[in-house]
Formats: sequence, C-alpha cells, structure tokens
Amino acid sequence: MKTITLFFLVLAVAVMLLIAGCTQQQQQVQTPTAAPAAPAPTTMQPADTIVAGSSTLGTILTDGQGKTLYYFANDVPASGASSCTGACAGVWPVFSAGTIQVSSPLNPADFGSITRADGTNQTTWHGWPLYYYQADTKPGDVNGENVLKTWFVAKPGENVLIAHTPALGLYLTDASGTTLYYFTKDTSGTSACTGACLAKWPAFSAAAVSAPSALSPADFSTVSRADGVNQTAYKGMPLYYYSGDMKPGDVNGQGFNNLWYAANVSGIVPVVTAVPTMLPTAVKTPISYGGGGY
Repeated sequence: MKTITLFFLVLAVAVMLLIAGCTQQQQQVQTPTAAPAAPAPTTMQPADTIVAGSSTLGTILTDGQGKTLYYFANDVPASGASSCTGACAGVWPVFSAGTIQVSSPLNPADFGSITRADGTNQTTWHGWPLYYYQADTKPGDVNGENVLKTWFVAKPGENVLIAHTPALGLYLTDASGTTLYYFTKDTSGTSACTGACLAKWPAFSAAAVSAPSALSPADFSTVSRADGVNQTAYKGMPLYYYSGDMKPGDVNGQGFNNLWYAANVSGIVPVVTAVPTMLPTAVKTPISYGGGGY
C-alpha cells in the first residue's frame, strides 16, 4: 500500500513539473525579445495662409480655410494705413496672417503687412489692406463684392482696380493703385498723345484686363497706336499714367491744363471749353500748353 501511495505521489509531482515547464516555455515564446521599432516622425508642412480659390467670380484670394478676402477702394495702397476702423472694422474684420504662406500661382512678394492705428497687424496685397466680410458664412461666398460700390473681392492677376476719394468719386487704377487718366483731345479708339506727350503721359497697356465685377469686360478694348504701342482703353477712351504721380494714390494729373482727368468709372470725359489765348488783365504772356496740351 505504501508503495502504491508513493508511486502516485511521485507521478503527481512529475505532472506538476511538466505543466510548470510548459507554461514557462509558452511565456518565453510570447514575450518579445526586443521592443518594436518606433514609427518615423512625420514632418508637418505649414498650411497655406493665402490661397487662390474658386468662386462665382472666378479665381479669388482666400485664407487657408477658403474665406474670401476683400480690398477697400477708400484705402490708399502702400500708405501703411487702413481707412476702415471702428464700426467699419466690425463689418469688415481685418485679415492678418502671422506667416504668409501662399499656394501657386500666387507670389509671396505681392503680400506684406501694416500696423494699424490700434496696434494690430493687417496683411496687404499689392499694398492694399485685406479684409473679410461678416456676411460671408462659408468658403467661396462673395457677398461683399461691390458693397457700397467701394468693396471688392481681391483676385489674383487683377490689373485694373477701382479707387475712391470724395473729391474724385470712383476712378480706375492699376493693381498697385497708381491712377489712370483720360486725355480730352482723344477720340474713341484713337490717341492724340504722341512723342513728348507720351513720355510725360505713358500709355497703360494690359494684354488681358481683369477687373472688379462692377466693370464690364466689354467696356475694355485695345487701341493700336500709330507708334506701334498697344494701349488699353475703357469705354473707347485710351488710358494713361502721369509721370508726375510718384506713389499710389497720387492724382497730380487731375485737371492738368484742363485736358487730363482721372479715369472715372462712368467713362464720361469732361467737356473741353474754349481756352483763352492770353491771361486776363494787364499780363500779356500767352498760356502755353506744351504744344499738345500735355
């Protein structure tokens, strides 16, 4: 009996040792010999802060989330200031990109920033301060276009813009805000400014005009001048710069010799009245108009 009992006791111990050995072997198999390799770090690229987006007006400037950006005709580009403050800035919040990152085909050199009177920064485009419009609720909205006839969507490649002053009303500029002019001696589709006149009043030429929707594309045409220069015309009237304008916003050519006027958006050119050939009273010096009124 003792022999049988001892046999079963030895057998039980052997079974327990066998189970323990298998369990230990299984744990050794399941335990990895080395930690898995960590994934390579992902390099985060900065998001574009200014984008060429799509809208019903064609390609426009937006922020990185697709919100439309606007310029204000009352501003003077490159002046370093904004004329939209107080309640105006509540309706037209400023756009400020801490770091300017643009998508193709935009050129980073076209953008900059100003410090507003309240100390905040505002991003600019060709010197024009940029804004949002509070009534735009989703990407692609352009509800601010032509509001009060002074707010316009900023569009890449735009080369004719609208500026406004109380004295002149609405008039045409190039993309940088440099004033464009009419010459009252011109007739529809024909320029009377040649030679020395053209040196003082250079012709404005745009291969293809891009302008705010308030201006009809059909109102722009090209004048083939006798000197071979192609000149852009608005409502038939050739457009010019004035060499005496030193910076955007200058209108030094307005009323020059009663023959040159800022190109108002109506296309109406002031009527030239008879000009006296001699100064009044006792002064007998004839009035000189440079031979061609320029």
